[in-house]
Amino acid sequence: MLDGPDWFRRFLMRTFILEAPPIADLLADDDQLESLIRDAAFGVWHASCTCRMGAESDPKAVTDANGKVHGVTGLRVVDASLFPSIPSANIHLTVLMVAEKLSDAILAGR
Repeated sequence: MLDGPDWFRRFLMRTFILEAPPIADLLADDDQLESLIRDAAFGVWHASCTCRMGAESDPKAVTDANGKVHGVTGLRVVDASLFPSIPSANIHLTVLMVAEKLSDAILAGR
């Protein structure tokens, strides 16, 4: 809906999305602006690389090539956690491809 006419986007933003005073009020009051920034600012990232894939002899590897967790029976990781390092682009499609490949391995009994 935010791709609609300008007047409608402004209405939606003002009524449903913004949880702050109007921008003119914020710009006129540094304390109010700082408070909004402190309350509303947060980091956004793609959690990844915490269960990297690799050989069991690799001390940094948590899973094998099929997502099976080393030393734990019946547990697999099938998401961006498997990446050894985060790609330099959006990871959505990469995660889907990893999940597809590993779901095929699960279905094949590997």
